[in-house]
Amino acid sequence: MQIVIVAVCVAALFVIVPMIISWIAYKKIFCRRFNGNPNLRYFTAEDFPGLEADPVCFASDKGQKLRGFIYTSKENAPRAPIVFSHGFGAGHQSYTTEINTLAQAGFAVLAYDGTGCVASEGKNFRGFDQGPIDLRYALKFAASDERLCRFGKAILVGHSWGAFSVMNCIEEKNVAGAVALCGFVSGACVVAQTAAGRSKNGRARAFWRILFPWLYLLNKGAFGREANKNSLCSLLATKKEVLLLYGEKDSTVYFPNNGAILKKRLEGKKNIRFLSFAEKGHNVYLTCEAEEEMNCVFGEIAKVKAKEKERLHQMYESVNYESITREDESVMQEIVAFCRRVSEAFPENSRTV
Repeated sequence: MQIVIVAVCVAALFVIVPMIISWIAYKKIFCRRFNGNPNLRYFTAEDFPGLEADPVCFASDKGQKLRGFIYTSKENAPRAPIVFSHGFGAGHQSYTTEINTLAQAGFAVLAYDGTGCVASEGKNFRGFDQGPIDLRYALKFAASDERLCRFGKAILVGHSWGAFSVMNCIEEKNVAGAVALCGFVSGACVVAQTAAGRSKNGRARAFWRILFPWLYLLNKGAFGREANKNSLCSLLATKKEVLLLYGEKDSTVYFPNNGAILKKRLEGKKNIRFLSFAEKGHNVYLTCEAEEEMNCVFGEIAKVKAKEKERLHQMYESVNYESITREDESVMQEIVAFCRRVSEAFPENSRTV
């Protein structure tokens, strides 16, 4: 009898503990807003010569207003629209350098802050599956806005959470192609991998599958039919042109559980090009030196206690933003070349002003 009781207790432990960990992780990550770091400098259009930004505002699924800009070059008339989807915990202005590169290459870039992020409405972030929902509404806006609708279709570009959103909107009818940088396969999977990978040596990552079912159910409760999008399934189903880029040292969206899986499973799909970089991490669009410096700078800041306000202020003031946002020209050229090639399929009269 005692053996049975012990067995039941052990079984209950293996159910209850993962459930509690999953709930805590879910609440901690999603049940709050992300308003940006007030200590950081975010580049705006004024920081880039020749970059223009027209403000936009449109509603998403619950009526919450999403705000952003349409970015264009003063010198180059747009040849096609790009809808840009930003990463987790950041607004779109965390990517103004990359947006400028795309605009100067001749694209009209619609970039916005997602639900619960920075300038947009929403009492909280809700979850990763909100990303594809917001992106669909951004595409609807682009299809109705006079500055963008004449092109007919748009190209999607996104990083991290934004890449997940992009990959899971590829089959929207007004999408011509997509660029996804360091995106994850599944929201439930990546949260489980992050929650289980907190140990110093990373061994706990092997146990993320224990958390996955609970996170899957939490997503289902939050999003219903829209829950648990899967990037691999979406990419396997599409015939549209897609460019995937990954850093093999990415520990944020852990490469072996995401990029490496996509590379293996999508091998042979001629419409999908996969590029990975052995020395890069999560910010694959930056130079290795810029990414290393950024990780070092913010790693040191993270060690300082919140109450040491003067020291933190000095450290933030000393950040060299030009240095830590230096783009890898070869990577950005790959992205621009891909977007130009996809845009060549647009009707000729839609590429002229």
